[in-house]
Amino acid sequence: MIEKNHERKSASHSTRYVLAIDLGTGGFKAALVADNGKVVASASEKVSTLLLPNGGAEQDPKEWWRNAKKAAKEVVNQSGVQPEDIVAVSCDSQWSVVTPVDEHGEPLMNAVHWLDSRGGPYNQKIIKGFPPVQGYGLLKLLKWIKLTGLAPTHSGADSLGHVLFIKNERPDIYAKTYKFLEPMDYLTSRLTGRITATQKTMAPFMVSENRQWGSMEYSDALLNLAGLSKDKFPELIPNDGIVGPLKPSVAKELGLHPATQVIAGIGDSNASAIGSGAVEDFKTIIYIGTSLYMTCHIPFKKTDITHILTSIPSPFKSKYYLFGEQGVGGMCVEFFLKNFIYPDDEFDTGPKPDDAYERFNTMASQAPAGSEGVIFLPWLNGSIVPCENPDARGGFMNLSLDTTRSHLSRAVMEGLAYNNRWTMGPAEKFIGRPIENFRFSGGGALSDLWCQIHADVLGVPIHQIDDPVHTTVRGAAFLAFILLGYRSINEVRNLVKIKRAFVPDESNKEIYDKMYNQYRELFNRNKKIFTALNKQ
Repeated sequence: MIEKNHERKSASHSTRYVLAIDLGTGGFKAALVADNGKVVASASEKVSTLLLPNGGAEQDPKEWWRNAKKAAKEVVNQSGVQPEDIVAVSCDSQWSVVTPVDEHGEPLMNAVHWLDSRGGPYNQKIIKGFPPVQGYGLLKLLKWIKLTGLAPTHSGADSLGHVLFIKNERPDIYAKTYKFLEPMDYLTSRLTGRITATQKTMAPFMVSENRQWGSMEYSDALLNLAGLSKDKFPELIPNDGIVGPLKPSVAKELGLHPATQVIAGIGDSNASAIGSGAVEDFKTIIYIGTSLYMTCHIPFKKTDITHILTSIPSPFKSKYYLFGEQGVGGMCVEFFLKNFIYPDDEFDTGPKPDDAYERFNTMASQAPAGSEGVIFLPWLNGSIVPCENPDARGGFMNLSLDTTRSHLSRAVMEGLAYNNRWTMGPAEKFIGRPIENFRFSGGGALSDLWCQIHADVLGVPIHQIDDPVHTTVRGAAFLAFILLGYRSINEVRNLVKIKRAFVPDESNKEIYDKMYNQYRELFNRNKKIFTALNKQ
């Protein structure tokens, strides 16, 4: 294992850079980030998701690797930066996505995606017991929470559920699997030739020991409960570790120096907090990319099983971060545009234009606060935080003959803001203090309107991050600079700028209080209908 130098490097140096690679649900973003946080070059590549019967969702890891290399080469070439000035490669990625690989790191099948719920029945089988509590056997539930801070989801949308699905329905793949990997660890293995993971990246598998920050052990008790073999899981290295240098062949292909170090991977939610400058404890962000989540760094381990909130080890020593994954976020906008506005069908409205999101924002701005009573339910793949219901589904409620596409567009924005307000209360109780403001990042933060809607719905100022679309790659790069000793955590806090602060418009408080209350009622009153329509 490569040892890190935790001493600060001399400040008198030319600019250094990190090649940051972010794998989101919709695709790759690669960027070359300077040590002042400036993105000097970036490129993106799409990734396709295969939706299958019975709740299946998969992506092709071979496509990941092809597109990661393509985007990385484009960034290095267009930047004009000398290879010796690029000190590291740092990867972050989507999470709860399982890739089974062989001894050479080659994938044995498509990756089972976080949208996939086929492992639900197998999760439910291993968590049942007496006395029953919210579908769990109490003693099993207490053991999982004590050892990992998490518990298997009923929906099977976690990595444990995905592995159980593979074991039960793809037994030939399970038998051949050398290791199960999350995407960020798959990428670092392809970059270095070394198959590893960390306590923080293995958390969704719920078989690693999380009671103490920095543990590098798997739990025999949890492996036995799940019926899984320890040898199917990768070697654990420190949370703040370095995997090693680039493979010479990869360095040559990417145009990088072979001594370039590869940092242990990180989840995109933690990368977005770092890239938003929220490195101090309790500084909370809202992120809307493909997914939707609320997170912050915290100095303790804690679990709120009722609201599906927990703390995950961070790469910063003895620190954790709030894991509040709410499910699909910006994917709701993409769904709306693809299926209602620019469908590829007999209505033939034409292909989606390059400025489709700007048009969506303009249309939403033409409707009043509250969208004339129209409510959008964003649970297109079930609800997670703050109330798990794998049978819940999305929809527009309270349409009338006066409803226009402007109302529908704004309702989509408001629906996600209502879910953030719903999450805010449990999050405040979790961290033990009121949230005085949020940093808003991800593609959703490009919209001034969406920032204002969040300020009005949540009742606190929203701080719009400058250059929000590069939040995750900036965070992955900052992590590399910190771990290599080129930057301190305190410096990172001041390198991220706030573009604008949006304060609540009190004139909208009454309508948004009303709409939010009805949003909650729609979830509660439709549970039986959701179950009748969608129970597998």
